[in-house]
Amino acid sequence: MMLLAASVRAATPQEDAFLRTWTVHARNPHDHKAVIAACQSVMDKATTLGDFLPAVMTLAAWHLLADGKQADAIRIFESATTSDKGAKPIARYADTMARRWLTRLDHAQVERALKSYYAEHVEYPSSLAPILNLPKESAPPKTDRFGDAWLYRPEVFGKLTGLQNQRYALHSKTLGNRLTKLSALPLSAYGTKGNVTIVARKTANPVSVEFECATDSGPQRGVVTESGLVHGVRFLRLDSDNRFALMIESEGDFWVVATPARSR
Repeated sequence: MMLLAASVRAATPQEDAFLRTWTVHARNPHDHKAVIAACQSVMDKATTLGDFLPAVMTLAAWHLLADGKQADAIRIFESATTSDKGAKPIARYADTMARRWLTRLDHAQVERALKSYYAEHVEYPSSLAPILNLPKESAPPKTDRFGDAWLYRPEVFGKLTGLQNQRYALHSKTLGNRLTKLSALPLSAYGTKGNVTIVARKTANPVSVEFECATDSGPQRGVVTESGLVHGVRFLRLDSDNRFALMIESEGDFWVVATPARSR
């Protein structure tokens, strides 16, 4: 592997803390309690993780959600959102990730309100107005977490006639119909792009790295600079001594950590 020796610096304590946490996750992504504990042990002080804090927060929130602790997951996802347009890349993409998962949870609230409406009226409403205008304590969120109104429409049966408003389509503009529901991304597995390796660091400024990614058609290589996409993942940060690269799946739901091929 041809890494640029001149660009290697000593690892920072923040990078070490992130890598320790991710290692617990990578060892067993199904052991939610162990990952949550590892995340919580380094989340107490922002200085422990530095720029990596939003990544660990959203990792912890996902495992809390998968472990059935929805209220705690929502609290941490919400704390990972930011309105700072000038935030650093990890924080910006953590914000997107948090909003995507919060949108799914809000979508479920809207669906529950629709089911309650159906139980009373034996049909779904022609628009969301009747449920969005309920008293504050009963009304579901009026928009998704990106600020867009829900896309809703009643649908008719293809062959049965005379039945109106017996089913509906509801989704988020940003996530789309396929990805809005939590069931579209089951909580039994974390991500789909886990097999990514660092082949070589090409340049130091800007940071440019060659990765090898597992794809349906076999291993594929590509060179990318920070914030660039390669085979379905976006490269965000290479650590100081080239032990790992923090990446995110292109849709923004899961983190990916690539390590050098020799360490696998």
